[in-house]
Amino acid sequence: MNHEMWEKTSIVVQSTKEDGTERKRNFNNIAQETTDEQLVNFGKLVAQLTGEDTDQLLVKVTTAMN
Repeated sequence: MNHEMWEKTSIVVQSTKEDGTERKRNFNNIAQETTDEQLVNFGKLVAQLTGEDTDQLLVKVTTAMN
């Protein structure tokens, strides 16, 4: 029987600068147990640090078949 095994989680935070330019920031090695609430708060933190509103937060979970 095959089982899926978690390998990694990464996040892409998309934002728009004041001049309308879109920006994507990638973050890797996110903990497996990260909750949706923590991810949303992370997006808000990136917005605070950059001064740019977070438009979208994309989460990519990579698994492998065992």
